[in-house]
Amino acid sequence: MKIFCAIDLNKEEKAHLKENVNLHQLIFKDEIGENPVDTFFDCEICFGNIPSTWVEKSNKLRWLQLESVGFDTYLKLETPNNPSITNLKGFFAVPVAETVIAGILALFRGMDKFVQLKETEGWQGADMRPALRTLNNSTVLILGAGSIGLHLKGLLESFNCKILLYDKYNTNADSTDISDLQTILPSMDIIVNCLPDTQETKHLLNKERLKLLNKNAIVVNVGRSPTIDEDALINCLKEKRIAGAVLDVTNKEPIPQDHPLWKVPNVILTQHTGGGYRNEILDKVDVFLENLKRFEEGLQLHNVIDVTKGY
Repeated sequence: MKIFCAIDLNKEEKAHLKENVNLHQLIFKDEIGENPVDTFFDCEICFGNIPSTWVEKSNKLRWLQLESVGFDTYLKLETPNNPSITNLKGFFAVPVAETVIAGILALFRGMDKFVQLKETEGWQGADMRPALRTLNNSTVLILGAGSIGLHLKGLLESFNCKILLYDKYNTNADSTDISDLQTILPSMDIIVNCLPDTQETKHLLNKERLKLLNKNAIVVNVGRSPTIDEDALINCLKEKRIAGAVLDVTNKEPIPQDHPLWKVPNVILTQHTGGGYRNEILDKVDVFLENLKRFEEGLQLHNVIDVTKGY
């Protein structure tokens, strides 16, 4: 079979893939030149994110392995042969959870401000000291009890945090009823969103629910940006109705130069790098290779997505 590699790989990563692929022809998108779609239409397997229109028009595609967790652009596809689509569910749990911890500690311990003071050669340690906070014993609400939320819970437990998990579809969560948020939110020091983007999660943290937060609360978003009403969040930050935010995802990426998020106080923007780490791409190749082995053996693929549910 022919495998179309849409993911960007360096020489080392390509070599690793070639060494572990048996009896298949590898075709790298970046080596084709013009009109790669014509070559794609002749392939049964694809590794990497491609335009959804390519999938809809392909008569040969049997399996698409995405290089991401999100698959918004592939919802409601109408395809000739209904290919399996798999994503990287669970792949980013460790780096994303560590990004959350890093962002929270940066705000609580004033690291963002100390970086700025170094640039201006300003010494304000004595003045800043009384405002510094500790993560220890904080109350934390995690929205989403998937792999990221559960791994984050484990990390936060080492800080003696009091943690609540909300997830409508996970009966092991502390709350599955959205109405519970009315009573939970006011007492939370930290709210972390790990939810996917679905019709049910859109603006789950809306203007009304953001108003319930106390002035010392910080909001962290490592899920999908539409889950939080970004304009309402910006207003809360401008008016200092909450203490800060850590945002790995935003409505517009890259953020435009004149966007208020660049100026709003007490915000750390991690620019959608939360899942990144040194060997990220090599590990993605290994995920594909493991699924390829299952595909060859006729076994159920890992992380087949349900396009009807959006996750």
